[in-house]
Amino acid sequence: MSAGYPVSNKTSPSTSPQPPLSPTAQSDIEGHEGPKPTPVASLLSLPCWATQALCDLARCETDLRQLREQHVTEAQTVGRVVERALLGAQREERRLLERVEQDHRDLQVRLEQVQRDNGAAIRVGQRLIDQRLYKVIKLRELIKKCGGDGNKDREWDLKRDQLLKGVAELVQPWEVSLTLNRVSFKPSAQPNAVTFGEIKIQDHNVHFPNTQQHASCSSRVSRSLSMSVIDNSSQKRLNHFTSGQQNSLNENRLRGERSEPALLELEEDAESLAPEQVRLVRQFGKQGSGRADFTLPSGVHATPQGQLFLVDCGNARVQVTDAHGNILQQVTSPSNDLGGSSRRCRNYFDVAVNAKGLIALSCAAERALLILSRHGRLLQTFGGGPYIAGVPRDELEAPRGVTVTQRDEFLVADIRKGTLTALKLEPKTGSRLERTVVTGFHRPYLVAACLHSGLIAVSERGSEMGQEPCVKILGPGWDTLRILGVCSSLGPILSCPWGLCIDKDGSVLVADWGEKHRVLLYPSEGAGQVIVSDGLSSPRGLALLPNDLLVVSDSMHHCIKMYQYK
Repeated sequence: MSAGYPVSNKTSPSTSPQPPLSPTAQSDIEGHEGPKPTPVASLLSLPCWATQALCDLARCETDLRQLREQHVTEAQTVGRVVERALLGAQREERRLLERVEQDHRDLQVRLEQVQRDNGAAIRVGQRLIDQRLYKVIKLRELIKKCGGDGNKDREWDLKRDQLLKGVAELVQPWEVSLTLNRVSFKPSAQPNAVTFGEIKIQDHNVHFPNTQQHASCSSRVSRSLSMSVIDNSSQKRLNHFTSGQQNSLNENRLRGERSEPALLELEEDAESLAPEQVRLVRQFGKQGSGRADFTLPSGVHATPQGQLFLVDCGNARVQVTDAHGNILQQVTSPSNDLGGSSRRCRNYFDVAVNAKGLIALSCAAERALLILSRHGRLLQTFGGGPYIAGVPRDELEAPRGVTVTQRDEFLVADIRKGTLTALKLEPKTGSRLERTVVTGFHRPYLVAACLHSGLIAVSERGSEMGQEPCVKILGPGWDTLRILGVCSSLGPILSCPWGLCIDKDGSVLVADWGEKHRVLLYPSEGAGQVIVSDGLSSPRGLALLPNDLLVVSDSMHHCIKMYQYK
C-alpha cells in the first residue's frame, strides 16, 4: 500500500513514490539531521489511523535516538572507569615495587653496617693477639740471648728477674672478649602472597524504557560504578632497630597505618592534586643590637593571640613582636634577684609562655630554667649553679627546649638527664605546685606540644652509643606513638633536628640542618617531605601562628621568616 511508505519519502497521492534511500545515505542523513516534520498536507491526505501511526513512529524514533545517545554516554563512562582501574593497578604496582626496593636498600644498609661493626671488632681482637704474640717472640729472643751470656753479675740477675717476671705475666690466664653481631634471615611466612589489591566486578544494569508505553516520558538511566576502588592494604614495614635500644616499638606506631583509595570517584580527576607551593610571606630583622635587630635568634613561641616571643640569643634578650614583626616588648637579661647576686644569665636558648602570662626561659650557659612574670621580672629559677639558694642540684641539669602543654604546664627537655619534666606553677609567684618527670630519652633537645590534640614532639640528638637523631611523638599519656626521621620509607632521614611544632591536623614540622638546612613536614598519615629547602641557614626555632603561618628563626641570617605552608 502507498500509505505504508515513510512520510519523508511521500509527497502527494498524485506523485509517484521516490525510490528508497540507500543504507549509507540513510545513515548519513540520520547522523547529521533529526527527524523532519511531516507536512500538514500529507497528514491531511492520509486516514486517521495512518496519521496516528506515523506520529507514534516519529515519537518512537526520537526516543530511540535519545536512548542511543545515552547508550554511547554510558559506554564511555564505563570505559573511563575501567581505564582508571587500570591506572590505579599500575600505580599500585609501582608503589609496591618502590616499597620492596626501599625495604631491600634499608635492610642492605643495616647488614652492611653490621658487617663493618663485626670487622672492626675482629680487627681489634686480632691486634690484641698480635701484640701479645709479639711480646712472646721478643721475650723468647731475650731469654736465649741472656742465657747464652756467660757473665753472671748483678746486672745479669736483674735482667733474669725481669725476664722471668715477663714470662709470668704472659702465662697468666688471658682472654680476648669480642662482641659480634649474629644475623639470621627469616623469609616471609607467605612467600607467594603479595598483597596487591582487589578488583571487584559488579553488574551494571541499564534499563531502557518501553517506548510505546512511555513515549511521552523522558527516559532516565541510573548511573552506577562498574568497578570499585582499589584499596591500599596495610603492610608491615621493616622496624628500625638501633643498637642499645631496650624495647622494640610497635610497627604501626613507627609508620602509622593508612588506607587511601588508589582511585577517585567518577567525577574527580584520576591524578591527585599536588599540594600548594610553600611560599615565603614575610621576613623581618637584621643582624645588630638595635631595637628591631637580632643576633643568632633561637627559640620561638607563638601565643594563641598571635604574639611572638623570640629568643635573641646573641643580645641576651627576648623580643616580643606581633605577626608583622613590630616590637611590642623586650625582656632583657635579669639579675639573679633570688640569690642576691649581680650575675646575669647569658646564652638564652628557648622560651615559652603559658595562659597565665608566665614566661619560661631556658639558659644553656647557666643550666637553668628562669620563670619570669609577664613584665619580665624574675620570679623563680629551677636548676642552675650553687649560687641559687634553696634549689637542689638534681632539679634540672641541662634544660634546653621548653613548651606549654594542653594542661598549661611548662614541659622542659633536659639533654643531660635524658628526661622531660612537666612543671605546674603557681600563677603569681611561679613556685612549683606539681612536677612530673618522664625518663628514657636520648639527649632530648627541643620539645613542642599541640594545645588542640595534646600531642607532644621531642627532638633527640642521638648519642655515641648508636642512637640515631630522631623526633618522637608522644600521646597525652606519655606513650610513644611514632618515631620520625629514622626510616626513609616514612620520609627524609633527620641529621640534626632542632625546632618543632605540631599543627591542629597532627602534622609535625621539623627544622633540620646538617649538610642541608631545611624544614620538613611529617603528616599524621603517610610519608614526610621537605617543604622548605632554600634560603635557610641554621634554622633553629619553629612556631605556628593561628592563621597557619609557619614562623622560622633563621639563625645565621639573623632574621625571622614566615611561610604559608598550607
